[in-house]
Amino acid sequence: MAISQDGSTIVAGAGSVVSLLDQQGTTLWKAAAGSSVNGVGISPEGSYVGVAADKLYLFDRDGNLLWTEKTTFIYRDVALSSDGEYIAATCDNGAIFIFDRNQEQLWDYDMGTDSYGIAISENGRKIAIGCDNGGVYYLNSREGESWSYGTGKRVEGIALTPDAWFVAAGSLDRCVYLSTGEGEHLWKYPTGDAVRSTALTNEASEIFAASGRTVFVLDRAGIELQQIALDGRVESVAVTPDGSFLTIGGGDDDRFIRLFTNDATFIENGNSTETAVNETDPLDGVSGDVTAPPYSADDRMGAAAEPDTQDNSIPSLVLGWVENVLALLFKPQEGFLA
Repeated sequence: MAISQDGSTIVAGAGSVVSLLDQQGTTLWKAAAGSSVNGVGISPEGSYVGVAADKLYLFDRDGNLLWTEKTTFIYRDVALSSDGEYIAATCDNGAIFIFDRNQEQLWDYDMGTDSYGIAISENGRKIAIGCDNGGVYYLNSREGESWSYGTGKRVEGIALTPDAWFVAAGSLDRCVYLSTGEGEHLWKYPTGDAVRSTALTNEASEIFAASGRTVFVLDRAGIELQQIALDGRVESVAVTPDGSFLTIGGGDDDRFIRLFTNDATFIENGNSTETAVNETDPLDGVSGDVTAPPYSADDRMGAAAEPDTQDNSIPSLVLGWVENVLALLFKPQEGFLA
């Protein structure tokens, strides 16, 4: 999933279908890709939507397909800069591409390993990438790698603040990482399960990490503020830069898109719904029958929204504790290479 900066528009991929929704959970349009959707992106203003699947797709706000770009490889993820001026995409052969909104290829770069998550700064000058070799890479557009470090396992979740001053990474090593745009590693936080998606607010005042059936909310110092639990695995998380709107996408036993807010006006209007995403029949109408309580500023500073429902068996806990102890020994590797 991805969300526009003002929280008015949410784009989500389920199965081979991409959907654009408004704040009320109303589906504005749907479009089918030629294969499973691996990643989606939206320009900060909500004017353009990118889809990573068998091809790279670019749509406008009204759902008109502007162009597709095909390679012999599969696109893993996509991110858009302001007004769709730059579209950055990763492929499963390790290639990184940057296009403009007129489909002209501006730049490409070979990571040397399968690339998964990608994020781009608002001005399109900085890019962060998570890779299969466990690496987190920070690139200057059209120049190449600026710095990188290793986590030990695949990095699927990657997020940048709009100004690219902070980078959040989520790894299958069960940890979320926060670094500065200058390459300074600030901390890593063990979550107990693989981290598949991350999101950041301005100045990294809040960091969101999708791990197992839980979304962890941390502050810039790495202190846990809240846990939000789902009935199934959390697949994706996205937040507006000011933190007013948070959207969570579930998978497995919880195929819902949820929108949370601390916007008082929005809460008073009672515009809080859950939208069901049925991957087996994605072109049917969208359901919005179940309501979800918005999160408030007080909630974010308080306890978990629901009990943690992740696997708490003895073997799982022991493995988690061992990995978390090892995690404390982590030091970033400035010269990390595949």
